[in-house]
Amino acid sequence: MTNAAGRGAPGWRGTLAEFIDGLPAQRSLLALASTIDALLAGPDVVQEHGVRLHDALLHDLGPVIERDPLIAASRLEGAVRLAIADAVSPFTVLGRLTGFAPTTPEEFTETLPRLLGAAMDRWVGEPAITTPLREALDRLRHDEAAAVDAAFELACDDLRTALTATEMPAVLESLTTARSRFATVDAAEQARHDARAYAAACDAILAFAAQDPDRLADAADRLTTALDQRSAWLRGTHQPQWLRPRHAAEPAWRRLVLLLRAAAARLAETIWMDVWEALGAVLDAYTQVRSLQPLPGARTAPGLAVVIEPTIENAIVRSQSRLAALRRTVVEASAIENPPLPPRTAQLLLDRIESTGTDRRPDLPQAARTPPEEDEDEDGHAATSRAHRLAPALVRVLGERHAAGLTAGLCDDDLRMLDGVVHSSEIARSRTAHPVLDPLLETLLSRLSESPEFTGRVRATFGMLLEQTLRFLFSRADLTSTTWGRGETDYRRPLRKGERRPRESDLQRDYHQWLATGQLGGLVAVETTDLAMGRADVTTTFGSLRYVTEIKRELRDSSRGHIEAQHVPQAAAYGGTNVPFGQLLVLDLTPHPHGAPRVDESVWLAKHRPPHGGTDRYVIVGVITGNRPTPHEL
Repeated sequence: MTNAAGRGAPGWRGTLAEFIDGLPAQRSLLALASTIDALLAGPDVVQEHGVRLHDALLHDLGPVIERDPLIAASRLEGAVRLAIADAVSPFTVLGRLTGFAPTTPEEFTETLPRLLGAAMDRWVGEPAITTPLREALDRLRHDEAAAVDAAFELACDDLRTALTATEMPAVLESLTTARSRFATVDAAEQARHDARAYAAACDAILAFAAQDPDRLADAADRLTTALDQRSAWLRGTHQPQWLRPRHAAEPAWRRLVLLLRAAAARLAETIWMDVWEALGAVLDAYTQVRSLQPLPGARTAPGLAVVIEPTIENAIVRSQSRLAALRRTVVEASAIENPPLPPRTAQLLLDRIESTGTDRRPDLPQAARTPPEEDEDEDGHAATSRAHRLAPALVRVLGERHAAGLTAGLCDDDLRMLDGVVHSSEIARSRTAHPVLDPLLETLLSRLSESPEFTGRVRATFGMLLEQTLRFLFSRADLTSTTWGRGETDYRRPLRKGERRPRESDLQRDYHQWLATGQLGGLVAVETTDLAMGRADVTTTFGSLRYVTEIKRELRDSSRGHIEAQHVPQAAAYGGTNVPFGQLLVLDLTPHPHGAPRVDESVWLAKHRPPHGGTDRYVIVGVITGNRPTPHEL
């Protein structure tokens, strides 16, 4: 039928139009999917009937989502494919993609991340389109059926940001964020070989930038294994034609990592005995980053060039023998009729190095550098760039300013070793991380880093307390009454008429016991007096550092605005004589006829500045849902 329409056969145009108009009545999922595939396979059909097909697929979609979510998802996919093919304006279908409600059936929402990701690939670089798509993915992280896939697509978005950024700090920050998210997805779902491959590719780029051949070799091996497993996993399965560009992009990462591995091995050599072969390996990596498309939609990769090209240039600059070899090779190449290397590429590399001056040594500690006249701004920029390039994981943990400060006292090898320790700890945590807890912890730590005091020992200690608090909240959201501590009051139970309401002390006792029997045993106390002229509920002390957790109960209004107005000022007051960080746990006993909200929707960072004060105080707020029905009762 589509072939006949494509040839413009007499009588078939009207028949095809009537057929498309009747498509919303189709109730068979397989028949609908195959029909859409057949219609979209004909360019003439798409060109002549694309708008009609688009309108038919989206006709009365809302009731279909509730009645038959899989049929609705298939129809929405067809409309998205039409928009991606530029057959229709994207805005109507994108409104459908992002307009889902919290009560939308899971069978429908679990298909959305893939469609949103395809749209992000197509309209990358167009903020008016990608911003609502990104916000929709962020909302889907809270949907149980779609959470893992949404996290993967957000990690791909971080990778796109890295590929399009033009400054090394921005590139490496996005790369480390993407690497962490991919690793978390891999930990949450073992069959996500694509996430494992992307995480390994990010590791390889970061390792090459840090000139760490061991980490680069390990990343290359992990990438190869992951892609082989993915190929075996998908062998013999149907792969939609419109999604194949993303699958085809994965081998591009394999090629890039192999090129980097070969270049790193050559740059690690003391001297190049075979100059042509060595420069061939280096120049392949040098030039490929600008022509490679390792993600659909990323038509250029300046971010990779920003990381890889300076790494190669710096390595050659530091070795006068390599620089001499490069000069000689350029001269020889100009005199050879068929040189084994592209003379233009070699000349480009040489010109870039010569233009920066052969006396620069950006990888030396700042104290050891002796440029003739260099202002403080240039020194600071060089230190920051060096920290990002050699220790991106350290920058992620400490922040740019504090990580850059370490470069004055550490040589390259020590800085790489320190970054390796941080990198290993991040990977170890990602392999065991919870797909919701881990992103929540990362987000809160990132927000806390806005405070100049959240660094060093404060970050380590309060970060440890925060992680234990989040684990407590997740545990209490899951435990059943039968597994609750014997003899303890279950303060989450539904309230019956005339029954005693749980008190703040019930939550206080439970939280204190959780901390006292865990990693922070011996560091916590309850009802500590003489703090800010009051009595603190739960105090955690690390030497001279003290953090107070205030416990409250809410019977009438558990909204964020009410909690921040009524309870945060008291919790913040305890930070007046110590570091300005604390916690507030609120037992919410208001009615919850529709069940409890997700834990990551009940935890946030509140900032409070007392009247006439000049310093913000930071309070982690966690709401524990009491008076809640069981899933069976819902």
